Parts: sequence; structure tokens; C-alpha cells
Amino acid sequence: MKVSVIIPNYNHAPYLRERIDSVLSQTLTDLEVFLLDDCSTDDSRAVMDSYRHDPRVRQIIFNEHNSGNTFLQWQRGFALAQGEYLWVAESDDAAEPNFLETLVGELDRNPQAVLAYSHSRMVGSQGEPLDFTWHPKGSSGKILTYDGPWFNRHRMVVQNNVYNASMVVFRKSTLAAIPADYQQYRYCGDWLFWVGVCEQGQVIEVCRVLNRYRQHPQKVTANSQLDGRKWRDIGGILRHFITLFHLTPLQQRCLRGRWTKRFNKESRGILATSPALLDIRSTFPDLYAGTSLDIFLYEFCKLFGFLKQ
Repeated sequence: MKVSVIIPNYNHAPYLRERIDSVLSQTLTDLEVFLLDDCSTDDSRAVMDSYRHDPRVRQIIFNEHNSGNTFLQWQRGFALAQGEYLWVAESDDAAEPNFLETLVGELDRNPQAVLAYSHSRMVGSQGEPLDFTWHPKGSSGKILTYDGPWFNRHRMVVQNNVYNASMVVFRKSTLAAIPADYQQYRYCGDWLFWVGVCEQGQVIEVCRVLNRYRQHPQKVTANSQLDGRKWRDIGGILRHFITLFHLTPLQQRCLRGRWTKRFNKESRGILATSPALLDIRSTFPDLYAGTSLDIFLYEFCKLFGFLKQ
């Protein structure tokens, strides 16, 4: 088996059929699919059951109780998977038909590579293109290859450049070396997970838009903004990176500048009336309570390629 596709779902019935169809329509056909539902309360069960007779859909599993953590669903899928490569296809996203053929082809050509990812188009709840991109320099069509440890220390330490699981294919063989502690970060544990994968080999960036990354009001990451859960997870992961990558005092100041800038921007207008966010800032002053000089240092270092995005 070439590719195991894991589709973890919770209450994404409006998007689920498009998601599954985009997987089953891949030009690379040597795949198996696992549909994992985390006790949805919408019509997800009916949508999933309609694929029960497709031989590529190996198992459909409905949890009796909601786990509250998508990464537990990831682990369940990993345990079932028989493929050489894994694709966690989030249930509210979709892919171009040549997504797997392109990324798996690059991994096959480079045995030293452990992970390949494409660029994404941001879309709204109805599939409409959004006026935002993670790739302001555009998608040139180039194939870029990075040393994984370098990629972690220069790209991932600043922010999660592998920002959506749906745009990634990686080798199953990397799982044995990834600690389970990523699961404790419910809202951004994938960041820590991808760092664990990238540390084991080369990383391939396919500069083509092959994934559709959906934004909608029900998204877990969006709902965790106001109560501080997202910021608490980010803070825990960044402190882990400071130790893991042995960041210098200057690098730590740059990191503080970057995340202070983002925290201030995203909490503008609500910070004073949000006890949760005020508590987060006081809990992580080394990351979210920097000075204007910290922000300047970050911008300066970014300009000259230090801790670059």
C-alpha cells in the first residue's frame, strides 16, 4: 500500500463529502482511507456511511464519546495505517486531483526526504477564495528541498510553516521517533509533531497550490482565540523550542518580538476586557509582553534572514 489517508472529523458534515470525494478522485490510486468521527452531533455519520461500500474506505469508526482532541484521532489512524506514506486529510479541506501524485512522486525521487508539502489556497465556508495567502511571494511551481534540522531552526521555530495537515504527505517510518507529548497541545500540537518529522530528514516544498484550506466560524483554532487556549499552547511549544534548539539570548529576544507583535495585533480591542488574555500575557511575559525594541530586533533580524519566516 502506497498511501494511507486518515480523515478525522467532528461536525463538518457540510464539507465532508467534498473532502472525501477529493481524496477518492486522486490520480494516485494506490491508497486506503480511514474515516474517523469523534462523536459528531450533525449529519456526519450519514455522509460517512454513504461511502461504506467503497473498497478503498477500509474502516469507518464512530466514537461513542467525543475525545476533545483531534490528535488522539491522528494516533488512532496511524495505528491502522498500512501505507508507506501518510496523509492526514482534515475533514473541512479539499485537494486538487494531482495532490498525492505530485507529493508522493517527489518523496519517491528523494529517499532522504521525510515530508513534502504543497501551497494552499485559503477558502471560505462556501469554497469562495479568500483575500489572504500564506505565500506572499507567490507559488512559482518550483520544488524546494531543505535540510530538515535547518528547516526547523530557521523556519519552524518562528511559526508553524507547515500550517495545515491537509497539505502534507510524510513517511510513516518517522512515527517511531516522535514523542507523544505533541498530543497535550490540543490547538497547535501539529506544530510540534511536524518538527519531530522534519528533524529526521529532508523537507520538500512544492510551490504549487494543490490544497484548499477552509476557514469558517466553527474552526477549533478560531474558537480558541478569545479564551486564551491557543496562546497557552503556543507559549508552551515556544518554550519547548527555546530549550530544544538552544536559542541564544538574542534569538530569544527576536522570538519574543515576533510573538509580542502578533499577540498585540490579534488581541487589539479585546485585551482590556479579557481576563483570560491578560492572564496569558502575565504567564508568558518572555513571549507576549515584549518591548518595542524586541519587535524592532525581530523585524531587523527578519530583514537580514535571521530567524526568517
